[in-house]
Amino acid sequence: MHDSMTMGAIARRSAQQYPNRTAMIFGEERITYLEYNKRCNRAAHTLENLGVKKGDHVAILGKNSIQYLELCHGAAKVGVVFGTINWRLTPQEISFIVQDADNLVLFVEAGFQELVGKFQDELSNVKLVVYGGETTLEGALQYESLTAQASDEEPDVEVNGEDEAVIMYTSGTTGLPKGAVLTHKNIIWDSIACLTYIPPRQNDCFLLSMPMNHVSGLHTQTTTFISRGLPIVIMDQWEPEAACKLIEKHRVTIAYILVAPLLQLFDSPTIDQYDLTSLRTLMTAAAKYTPEVVTRVLYELGVDSIHFFYGLTEAAPLVTVTEFSAEMLVKPNTLGFPIWYNDVLIVDENDNPLPRGEVGEIIVRGPNVFKGYYKRPEANADVLKNGWLHTGDLAYMDEDNFLFFVDRKKDMIKTGGENVYSIEVELGIMNTSSEVKEVAVVGMPDDKWGEAVTAFAVLEPEQTLTGEELVKRARTVLGGYKLPKKVFFVDELPKNVSGKVLKRQLRDEHLEQ
Repeated sequence: MHDSMTMGAIARRSAQQYPNRTAMIFGEERITYLEYNKRCNRAAHTLENLGVKKGDHVAILGKNSIQYLELCHGAAKVGVVFGTINWRLTPQEISFIVQDADNLVLFVEAGFQELVGKFQDELSNVKLVVYGGETTLEGALQYESLTAQASDEEPDVEVNGEDEAVIMYTSGTTGLPKGAVLTHKNIIWDSIACLTYIPPRQNDCFLLSMPMNHVSGLHTQTTTFISRGLPIVIMDQWEPEAACKLIEKHRVTIAYILVAPLLQLFDSPTIDQYDLTSLRTLMTAAAKYTPEVVTRVLYELGVDSIHFFYGLTEAAPLVTVTEFSAEMLVKPNTLGFPIWYNDVLIVDENDNPLPRGEVGEIIVRGPNVFKGYYKRPEANADVLKNGWLHTGDLAYMDEDNFLFFVDRKKDMIKTGGENVYSIEVELGIMNTSSEVKEVAVVGMPDDKWGEAVTAFAVLEPEQTLTGEELVKRARTVLGGYKLPKKVFFVDELPKNVSGKVLKRQLRDEHLEQ
């Protein structure tokens, strides 16, 4: 390991500089940076002992844990590409990802052995290694017994920043999932963004509640805190009351919580029973948010600052940041400004830059932009053109250089010759009907209109509302052609692991009815 711009080098240096500082807290377990680095080294040598070499692929299926991170950084030390898999996927989807990425080893958290057993016979060339419990999968190896026999010395493998580090499969909202390949440098630049905009202090403690199968859990802020030798409190998965308990117990100062879980936290009856005054900074990410979210975070949680980030896996993920709460209130739903090392343009269909106020696609160029999708040359030709990442997100820039998200390109609705942005309709409904907890707007095939604007709404508990009344109120803020032609009330909206609504699934499910 001879390049400073690698994830493995960061773990090694923290052990050298801050050996006795607390690195991670997980349940009752608490380990130092020296211990953590030794665990990463054992993980690295275990991979080598399994016959895995630099450039090979391995994957992991599990919830957040110390082992998850040590396997990631252990793989980094020997140049092995680390694949993360969302445990909420179906057996068919998981099997597809394991095989599509040409993984040699699948690490399975003990609690997911039954799930893997459903497709184990499809993984004839994949070694299975179970961690965090007893092995019940036929033919599987036991991780802890393998690492107990492995050396904790630094591996001697040449790894540099341009090498591939991580492969993450996109949520598949537009068809089969694709594996986005990120290099070590992509990930380190993401950490540099966090160091720039939210510089940690010596007494900081980070609550890691985002799923590690997602960029924001695996390395955004996580790598930053490791590089600064500061403690990380790990949640195996998000749960509002558990988060409150951990913030109080460990005096957590920085947390990264998405908007949907944040609202869960505010609506939780237990929030007032815990002392959350240690929390000073909140990171979150969302394409849309109301001023109410910002004011509740500032006044109910009492934090000093809130940072909204916009990004995508393919940009490792950070593209823009909104730093100042006052501007968020004056300019609701702004994506803020590009991260300092990113060039961001709004372009038309031919990649020509558009004037202020005109809606076009966001394209990004910077050291954080991914290498491409694994084995997907056609998709790469679409998304990576002339060094620019085409995000598929529509936005405009105002006269003060603030960026505003409008919609996903694929979610724009073409109805009666007009373009309707689904997010504008969703915000219109949310701002005029307090009974609605959340709403998703999609275009459904329609003989007359081409696509009909269709709303799927989830009501707040014990609230009633008719579709007619919802549309009538929305008419006060939306033009007639933007109003939903149909409104369906549903118990919940289908979402992926990062809380994004799966609109394609909504559309498909309704078409089948």
